[in-house]
Amino acid sequence: MDKKAVDSRNVSSTQAEQHATKEDGITVAHNHEARLSRVRDYQATSLVKEDALEANLGSINSGLMRVALWLEETIEQALERGPRSVERLRGLLPAIDTQLRVARQVDRFAHIEIRAAELRKPKATSDMAGLVEMPTTPALPISQSEET
Repeated sequence: MDKKAVDSRNVSSTQAEQHATKEDGITVAHNHEARLSRVRDYQATSLVKEDALEANLGSINSGLMRVALWLEETIEQALERGPRSVERLRGLLPAIDTQLRVARQVDRFAHIEIRAAELRKPKATSDMAGLVEMPTTPALPISQSEET
């Protein structure tokens, strides 16, 4: 296949994608707003937590989620703007790498949050008779050490 045929196929493919995006503009905008709304819900839920560390961790994580969403949309828009080529992809690799690193950090913070929530749950201990006994002392907030 000659270069002219490949270029015309890339252009028609790109035009079809742009046309679909314009037709689905309402859906794309709705998805963005729906995702952004859920991030805001997560932040609001985080900020009302009693433990300061958990509240701030959730708030910071929601900020990172907004950055990841913005990067994802920016990358998608850049991909839609022109013909697909290795050179264009190379130019986007730093943004793709950054988006991936932000997503990984969001995942790490989410796992820390999950572990913190699990630490707050009372743990059952078993006595010698095989009966389950619940602890009577409440768990300390994650931001307080046992030494304080």
